[in-house]
Amino acid sequence: MSKWHGGRRLIGRTFVVYYGHGPLAGLEEFDLAVLEPKGWSTPALRALQAHSVTTLAYVSVLEVPPWLQSALMLTREDLVAINGEPWVKEPYGNVVARPESQVWRRYLIQQLETLYRGGWDGLFLDTLGDVEDEALAEQRGALVPGTADLVRLVRAHFPDRPIVVNNGMWRVVPLIVNYIDGVCWEGPLTPEVLGQPWAQALLEFLGRLAQERGWTNLMLTQIAGTSLKATQNLLRFGDDADRYGFLAYAAPGNYVDRIRLPDGRIVGPQPSA
Repeated sequence: MSKWHGGRRLIGRTFVVYYGHGPLAGLEEFDLAVLEPKGWSTPALRALQAHSVTTLAYVSVLEVPPWLQSALMLTREDLVAINGEPWVKEPYGNVVARPESQVWRRYLIQQLETLYRGGWDGLFLDTLGDVEDEALAEQRGALVPGTADLVRLVRAHFPDRPIVVNNGMWRVVPLIVNYIDGVCWEGPLTPEVLGQPWAQALLEFLGRLAQERGWTNLMLTQIAGTSLKATQNLLRFGDDADRYGFLAYAAPGNYVDRIRLPDGRIVGPQPSA
């Protein structure tokens, strides 16, 4: 694990999200790195951590890709359904596990134990916000508290390392404040969006929790290209995040092919010789 590691509090001023394969030159320039664990060998992970980079392993808490649904032999009883049919999330064709599914819980526990033994500094929990979707409005009474209980299960298997959740801020986060150490707000976070009354209320809520609990809150978006407009959007995004007390990262398109360094340069994996 990283040299500084010794508790649940996140420390740093920069973060990056990269779901491609490592190692990748430039990641060592960040304080926090959200990474896809399947893309990292143990030696590559240790080498990055030797630069005092805090590594957060990406975990999909609810969404299940088609290949994994087949591998786990998930049935309709294990999946969130609408009108009797499994709810399919586009564009990737993922389904959504019911948080009480014992098959899914066993898989998740196995994954968490592997990550813990593997020395990951913490976790980045994604897809919790699925249960806040308007399409599931009639099922929220069961799905939201069930998802909160799933996060409690995650904490039990990562008791002493930081956990950040991605989205799910309206209904799930208020139920899990004792189990997490920060929130990431991902989306098209333009000044126009952040200026809306509902966004201001959310920023105030997350800012208050950060002050009360010593959380580190993150803002995550995608700004592609190097045009003058893209550069202006990038600067405004960083300024807004600073104003509200969030760490900011704007991916240069997606989270797989390239990263944007703290100085603004865009780099990607080098082709094999």
